[in-house]
Amino acid sequence: MFIGDTHMGKDKKDKKKKEKPKRQIVKKAAKPKAKKKWFSIVAPKSFNNHVLGESLVENADKLVGKSITVNLMHLTNDMRNQGIEIRFKVVKTDEGKGLTSVTGYEVLPGQMKRVVRRGRSKVMDSFIVRCGDVLVRIKPIVFTANRASAGAQTTIRLAVREKIKHLLKGTTFDQLVQELIQHKLQRTLKDVGLKTHPIKSVEVKSCAILRQKPKEAAEEPQEPEPAVEKAEEPAPAEKQEEAEPAKKEAAEPAPEEK
Repeated sequence: MFIGDTHMGKDKKDKKKKEKPKRQIVKKAAKPKAKKKWFSIVAPKSFNNHVLGESLVENADKLVGKSITVNLMHLTNDMRNQGIEIRFKVVKTDEGKGLTSVTGYEVLPGQMKRVVRRGRSKVMDSFIVRCGDVLVRIKPIVFTANRASAGAQTTIRLAVREKIKHLLKGTTFDQLVQELIQHKLQRTLKDVGLKTHPIKSVEVKSCAILRQKPKEAAEEPQEPEPAVEKAEEPAPAEKQEEAEPAKKEAAEPAPEEK
């Protein structure tokens, strides 16, 4: 009896094992990976078509839309420009190279700290202005020779803003960046501020092309419509006086004909 019971127990275990379905493992075909290559990114003509760097992509068309930031010192071989960075964006490709355009200019914080001194006022501003066919956000900073009152700071801020808007009417963004690098725009703005208060220096912290057209800048101010003059209506008292003689005339009987 003991031997039979052990055989029965083994048969039940074997049946349970057979009843469990086996999982089928399906192997997916591996997708072939495209080989990536190194493609050069080149600066525009304003920077002498300097090679900015390389990018590892599958083909040259994948470069379009990529951005790269380069220190100005490497583009001009001048140590005095190490505190400035220029941003480029690949707009098209030609012969396996990514051709770029300038999209931003920025002065590094360390460079700005060298200009700040005690006993001076720092007049900052940030606004959107049209430069050629694009909208640009520009951030000028004016450093006064001594402390300026709140009224003087407001006058300087507004004068610098109007001057920048006037200068950028017929200027492209590439020309604007070149003038910032050569400090032409900064010297012009300094002369504008000197009419109000002694100015030590003027810097442009950053300027960059906006990705989207903001609503506040897109909506141009509409001229007010000319007022239409309306004929003056008689006062209610005058209306009543005019109405009374008309009633009297209607009330009087007409003369009888003989």
